[in-house]
Amino acid sequence: MIRLKQNTTIYKDAALTQVDHQAKKGYHYLTSKLVIPADNAPVLKLNNGKYISAKKTLIAKVKGYQNPKGYHQIHYTQIKPYGHVDYNLYRGYEGIKTWKVMHRMGTWYGKNYYNQATYNAVKNFQRRHGLKATGNINLKTWQKMGFSKKSWYGIDSYAALLKAKAWQGRKAHIEAMINQAYKYMGKPWLAGCSSSPAYGVDCSGLVMQGLYAGGISPVPTSSIGHAHPGNEWNSRNLWADKHLKRVAYSQKRRGDLVFYYQPGTHAIWHVAIYLGNNRVIESWPPRVMVAPITNSQRNVIAGIKRPFI
Repeated sequence: MIRLKQNTTIYKDAALTQVDHQAKKGYHYLTSKLVIPADNAPVLKLNNGKYISAKKTLIAKVKGYQNPKGYHQIHYTQIKPYGHVDYNLYRGYEGIKTWKVMHRMGTWYGKNYYNQATYNAVKNFQRRHGLKATGNINLKTWQKMGFSKKSWYGIDSYAALLKAKAWQGRKAHIEAMINQAYKYMGKPWLAGCSSSPAYGVDCSGLVMQGLYAGGISPVPTSSIGHAHPGNEWNSRNLWADKHLKRVAYSQKRRGDLVFYYQPGTHAIWHVAIYLGNNRVIESWPPRVMVAPITNSQRNVIAGIKRPFI
């Protein structure tokens, strides 16, 4: 990462012959590599594919905001969630694609869980349309239902844009996470969902997209896998994640994650983002909202974890 010491020319080529634009003093860039052209002075290739002279009179090397080793590292470039988006839907799946299928099949009764009724309805639909009657949804069946090929891949590949720059500090990364969460305000709580703000989202799905905006990818927890059976309780996976720092409840700060036990058990069943002043932003049935840190429905706090340290 570099900071410009003075107004500097940015070039389109490593030979520094094709001017792209003039950059102002104090601007920051991420660099990808040092290039040493034949019979020419060293230049730096920037992450955007442009080039700049490597003269020390023009640039200064700077460090970006980063978590300590042992914790999730801050990404300086756009995050790509872990997993494959080209998966079929079976019984037990959740997520936005299941939600769409259930509405199309008339089996929606308040929860987007690929149940036996949906399986039977899909099987009958496939028979009527000359498809192999598996009861499961592949791309061919998805398109026959009237959905686009683009949406088949696009719904699950969505990841919030990185909204904090590498050279900005902790506060900027926290605010990027919170601002992303606010984009879902009023959207319905939907199980196993962590896609764009055009749709509903569940509690851990909301947190994951917020983390992406702030620069953290909490692998192996991923928005892509969130709809898969066994991943519906990703709040539990985040709670068990040793790469998120545990802090005392009395030390909680804006941007921390608040985890809750299901009443009468020691099973994690909810996670929210702490805003300060004993308020959180969360996805809790029926919608995404700002609420007190505890209420009559979820009041047993398991603990606090800090993603941005």
